[in-house]
Amino acid sequence: MEERVASIGDLADGQMMKVTVGGEDALLARVEGRLYATAARCPHWGGPLPQGLLSGPRLLCPWHKATFDVRDGSLLEPPAMDSVASYAVRVAGDDVYVERPENEGASEGASGADVTSDSRLFAIIGGGAAAAAAAETLRHEGYCGRIVMISPETRVPYDRPNLSKDYMAGEVGPDMLPLRAPDFYAQSGIERVAARVTRLDVHSRRLELTDGDLLEPDAVLVASGAEPRRLPVPGGDLPGVFTLRTPEDADAILAAAGDGRKVVVVGTSFIGMEVAASLARRDLDVTVVGLEAAPFAGTLGETVGRMLQALHEEHGNRFVLGNGVASFSGAGAVSRVVLENGDELEADLVVIGVGVQPVTDFVSGLEADDDGGLAVDDRLRLADGVWAAGDVARYRDAHTGRSVRIEHWRLAEQHGRSAAADMAGHGRPFTGVPFFWTKHFDLSLGHAGVTHAGIEPLVFGDLARRKFTALYAEDDELLAACGTQQNELGAFMELMAADALPPLSDVRDRDAPGLEALLGELTLT
Repeated sequence: MEERVASIGDLADGQMMKVTVGGEDALLARVEGRLYATAARCPHWGGPLPQGLLSGPRLLCPWHKATFDVRDGSLLEPPAMDSVASYAVRVAGDDVYVERPENEGASEGASGADVTSDSRLFAIIGGGAAAAAAAETLRHEGYCGRIVMISPETRVPYDRPNLSKDYMAGEVGPDMLPLRAPDFYAQSGIERVAARVTRLDVHSRRLELTDGDLLEPDAVLVASGAEPRRLPVPGGDLPGVFTLRTPEDADAILAAAGDGRKVVVVGTSFIGMEVAASLARRDLDVTVVGLEAAPFAGTLGETVGRMLQALHEEHGNRFVLGNGVASFSGAGAVSRVVLENGDELEADLVVIGVGVQPVTDFVSGLEADDDGGLAVDDRLRLADGVWAAGDVARYRDAHTGRSVRIEHWRLAEQHGRSAAADMAGHGRPFTGVPFFWTKHFDLSLGHAGVTHAGIEPLVFGDLARRKFTALYAEDDELLAACGTQQNELGAFMELMAADALPPLSDVRDRDAPGLEALLGELTLT
């Protein structure tokens, strides 16, 4: 199916536009004098790619920053797990034609492997984002030995970030959570074992499992993720006091969250605030309790945190800040939350979102950090033949030089892909730029880079109207950005990756950060 979509002069170098082929949207881009066409929707939740950012041949989805090579549609960065379909382009005189195949398929999946051709065994401890990305990447990198993915969860890997967002709000159902069809892993030669690793000796790579099995793999990836922290206070184990990590947790919360029920959410960071927003969308009575002076104060700063608090309050949520929980009480189930100042809150159910603890207690042969993290080198290696990725991995951020452990979905997938490439013999130092997103009602907020508590951002745009970009800096060095202007965040990420971020003083006096313009200047030179 070929159709004329544009004139040759419609696009300058470095530009892209939405076109229509056969009644369906497509993307047309011009890079280094050549025209390329791809599908218009990101494989990860359908983000509109023509509204994204073109950085040289790199195409960034505006929603979650999945990144593709626009020249052939290949996947460069998650959270998408598939490439985007690429279409043939033909130029005749001034006319541009795009040919879209009748039965297009963008999924690259993990091709089936002849595991008899390679006697090695690679074990992946975990079943989340890092583990799933690593297993697929091993196949893409040509590894044809056995892959065993070990996790106590019996579900196939699923979209965990959505549990506190649209799933909790009732906007998507359970069928939308799995990352792949159930038979995908068997077809790809990826074995799934429903067990917990009780001991890993990092020097011998010997694994002991709860089912009594012993494994001695040729390579091991520790991607065991984290478990929610509970509050060590009286009544913390009462029925009706929940944490959120799995679909089963989400379903239990929703089963308890009937009409007119009073909900107390403990925690003012990602899980707590997203759950508060999602339950408010179900018209529940929600009160948020937190130690900080403003939500997200430790990650986004009080300025942005107060904006998010105001948004929640507009939708009816109440806040009790600067206060902790002393105890929970109730006859047979929670009914009251007692605060440290003596005040009490009625509660039909409580959701605790006060952070997570890395699952690393099974690792033997090296000492974990105080927070349970495992220190890795620049290729995410713990020891010879052993790697770590995701929530458990403490690594040196290549862009700030800081030692960090980051508990975010996209970074876990980046880690999984990078570690797997190194396991397969094709690796290089990890230099990915962290990015996460959070959703509150109709507001989607992104954050790129690495900052730390105590840094208040310089805000560009209109914070009151929630159309802004905030820049975080230390000693005039830009460390991170957050905001609602998603392509500004994409430009920040591309500039950081290229080690081309300007000092804060260069953008301080502008009406807007101008990062997209600066990125354009960089890619055209």
